[in-house]
Amino acid sequence: MKNKTRWTAAVLLLCMGLAATAEEVTITSDRFEADEQSRVTKFLGHVHMKKGTDELNATKVNVYFNAKRKPLKYEALGKVSFVIHMKEDPKWYSGKADRLVYRPAGEIYELYGHVVLKEPALDRTVTGEKVVVEKQSGRATVEGGAHKPVKFIFKVEEKDAGKNR
Repeated sequence: MKNKTRWTAAVLLLCMGLAATAEEVTITSDRFEADEQSRVTKFLGHVHMKKGTDELNATKVNVYFNAKRKPLKYEALGKVSFVIHMKEDPKWYSGKADRLVYRPAGEIYELYGHVVLKEPALDRTVTGEKVVVEKQSGRATVEGGAHKPVKFIFKVEEKDAGKNR
């Protein structure tokens, strides 16, 4: 009975914290762990997270809460893939990384390790070791790593290419 009470308390802690956000967050996984003292909730195995139109898949997701049970940070690890819709419709990104950190207060996504970020509408791809996407402003910054420069791939339409020959 004691374990059932702890489980119920952990689920309530999570639900109360996530309900405080403006958009509904749904997380499914193979396993769930919550620690009220450290204010960390862990989702393990085949994690799928949906917040509004944004989606995330990973091996593990940690959710960090403040004392008022509001989520401070989401951290996804292992085979991270995602779709992020910007405020400016219909702009959206998809991609993958080794680690993703989402900070709800500023709607900021931080992507780390072997990052591939695609903008399908403009057929652009950027790769790097660290990418920060600010959802509210639509800004993105990309950093390379040691011996790994930033790579930006895009197509250029040259309608008048034959005129200057």
